[in-house]
Amino acid sequence: MKTYIRLRENFLPSSANTLFFTVLLFFILLFVLSSNDPKKVLVVETETVTLEKVEVGHVWDTLDGIGYHFEENKKVVMDPRFEKLQKLPDCDLTVDKKLSRVDTLRLMDTFQKCINPIVERWRDNVDAINGRWENTVWCDRVFRSLDIVPMNNLHETKWTILPTCKEDNIMVTLGVGHDTMAEEKLNRTLPNTYFYGADPIIEPNRQLYSAFGKFFPFAIGREPGFTKFRVLPNQNQKTRTYEFQDVTTIPLTYFLSDILKLKRIDIAWIDIEGGEFEFLYQFYRGGLLDQKDITICQFNLEIHSKFHPLGAQVFHDFVFQILDDKRYVFLKPTRTEPGVHRMFFINLENLECVRKFLQ
Repeated sequence: MKTYIRLRENFLPSSANTLFFTVLLFFILLFVLSSNDPKKVLVVETETVTLEKVEVGHVWDTLDGIGYHFEENKKVVMDPRFEKLQKLPDCDLTVDKKLSRVDTLRLMDTFQKCINPIVERWRDNVDAINGRWENTVWCDRVFRSLDIVPMNNLHETKWTILPTCKEDNIMVTLGVGHDTMAEEKLNRTLPNTYFYGADPIIEPNRQLYSAFGKFFPFAIGREPGFTKFRVLPNQNQKTRTYEFQDVTTIPLTYFLSDILKLKRIDIAWIDIEGGEFEFLYQFYRGGLLDQKDITICQFNLEIHSKFHPLGAQVFHDFVFQILDDKRYVFLKPTRTEPGVHRMFFINLENLECVRKFLQ
């Protein structure tokens, strides 16, 4: 848009004839409307803004006007399993059920016999274990007796085992990533569930997660302070381009124990774009989680060694230590790209976890 400003150096005194002013203003207006000679005017260039047409009813809650698009009055459809799970008997996790669905000792032994020959070929070969991890899918057949259900979001699938008795459930999301479809699905499926999510990018994650849970605007790492994390800014919705930014970090055990005051997490989903390498060692037997008396019954984990090359060695060591500890089994390996893969872990050691989900 161009703005035309008529320049005039001299102004008539205030006592001038009113009729003269009227005639003068008329000719000025006529000149402005009819003049096409750019030499007679001063041209001021201003920025042209093109506004997108937005349908009535759409709500935008963004930092810059081009971020996440929220739907208004989104229809909520409950999963048919919700009512069934609501009618389960109350949990008594102090005793074993008379009819247990799973022999956990046998399951662990069968898993170890299947997985060890595969991963032993990759011992001390960091590139191989990070590049061929999906080959461990062969051992998923060991878990055919388990009812492992998918919870899909926009870009991936989270896995979970639903409880066999009724009590409050605790679910923790580390890395919201502008996508809560899977958590929303779980919320419509599993009653009496408390959701806690953490992500250093406030919007749109705050509004997404706060619709059903409690959101915390920081990253989870090893030490408190500032850490350079790979994050998805709100303004990068169309390209989903991740960037490295300095973000506020809170230690994992401090978040779970001191802030949330939790001792047992039933379900955890961890996808923090490489930040996982800062605390994987805390899952080891005798590690910081054990020292804080924190138990995680099942969790999804995404590994990002592609963006953190030193993390490839961390993941290698993590796999062999988890196998040595014989606490968790892992399954559902998925490679999204070289150096980025997902898996699902189940705690077969903790009796409360076993009695709630596997008996």
